Amino acid sequence: MSNVHERTIATLAARVGALLDTLASADDKFWPHENWPDVKFNLPLQVGATGGHGTGPYTVSSYTPGRHIRFEFGGGRQGYHEFTLQEVDDMTCLLRHATEAKLTFNSAWRWYFRIRPLHNALIEDLFDKVESQVAKVEHPQVWSSRVQKLRRERGMSPVKNEIPPPS
Repeated sequence: MSNVHERTIATLAARVGALLDTLASADDKFWPHENWPDVKFNLPLQVGATGGHGTGPYTVSSYTPGRHIRFEFGGGRQGYHEFTLQEVDDMTCLLRHATEAKLTFNSAWRWYFRIRPLHNALIEDLFDKVESQVAKVEHPQVWSSRVQKLRRERGMSPVKNEIPPPS
């Protein structure tokens, strides 16, 4: 399974990188915790930190501050997900999230029908949150009725909370 999201953001990579580096901290400005379970690790953000956001454990296997974080799946799952940040030009950067995993038949069914819609909504919410702190979000994500239904089934609100403006 391969799943990739990218967002071009009208700012320097260093500004987005500073947000990336707050992941799972008390002052997390990267993760969309306003609408999704928090990311928590047993250590500060660093190689070897283990935790997750409720979908099974993962461990930070690579971390270049301000540029890249890779998480290897644990709990019998094979694969990774990662955030990568690249300069496009003097005024633009590219934020990318990629997930690669080997799936069994049952886990593939679960991924495609129960997890992927939520995963995609979470990543797009994350991109909206990051972009809103450094530039104007041209097309904020609206959750589909499928995402709303899956959230209700998991005991989460189907109504999206607004992300507060940057302070």
